[in-house]
Amino acid sequence: MKKVILYLLVFLLALSACGAQPTGVPDNKILVTVSIPPQAWVVEQIGGDLVSVQAMAGPSDDPHTYEPKPAQMAALAGTELYLTIGVEFEQAWLPRFTASNPKMSVVDSAAGITRMPMASSIQLGVTGTQEGEQGMLDPHVWLSPALLKQIAENTAAALAALHPESAASFEDNLAALEVQIDQVDQQVRNTLQGITRNHFMIIHPALGYFAREYGLTMLPVEVGGQEPGPEQLAALLDLAREYQVSVLFTQQGFSTKMAESIASQIGAAQVVTSDPMARDWPANMLAMAKALEGALK
Repeated sequence: MKKVILYLLVFLLALSACGAQPTGVPDNKILVTVSIPPQAWVVEQIGGDLVSVQAMAGPSDDPHTYEPKPAQMAALAGTELYLTIGVEFEQAWLPRFTASNPKMSVVDSAAGITRMPMASSIQLGVTGTQEGEQGMLDPHVWLSPALLKQIAENTAAALAALHPESAASFEDNLAALEVQIDQVDQQVRNTLQGITRNHFMIIHPALGYFAREYGLTMLPVEVGGQEPGPEQLAALLDLAREYQVSVLFTQQGFSTKMAESIASQIGAAQVVTSDPMARDWPANMLAMAKALEGALK
């Protein structure tokens, strides 16, 4: 009987230890959970060896409708810090995240950023203008270098608040990261110097902040997240001809059927897949700039 009790105590202690920190995460690491991969990259740059980070949504996931996997929910048990950014799935899932780990700090990494309306279909009858989807704000703030700096500053402050003994390290890493962001920004500007047009067409309006930052005009195909109707499609075809659209951009993880159908109707020679959710932010920004350079020359 004593042996049974002893084994039971050992089992409970082991179970308790497993619940305190997810498998594979060293005890001395600060476990941070974020909503999307670009945030994870920012946390890694600032936290360095002091952090371990998991992103809920992956590159091919739709952050509007994403549902976390059971293993990710389990990993929240050891999370010290959850960084939000304003993507849609947070509205439904954040209350469940905090209920599963009431001790977890939740910080808005996009605090202080004024979001712009989500670009929608062109306003029929007024060629070349756009209207925002009423009540919807564009969450893709990380695709602007200036706004990513704000996200980085908020991230550094959140980490320092939890672990003030490492604040100097976080501050140094933040300074280095801001230099890197500036360098990427300049490379994008250099890449886009040779373009002769500034209007580009895209299925899902994910590049609004990128377009604003670099003086481009995004022409989204979607109407409230849906395929355009006959009238909207006719107006899009007119815009495609007016702005000599030869490339149609779509997003990784989205169906290519609509993109290919629209591309054939507007006479676009190419469909290019972009990935606004890519974890490697510098490489992704430069890849998008290169693709736009080819489309707008």
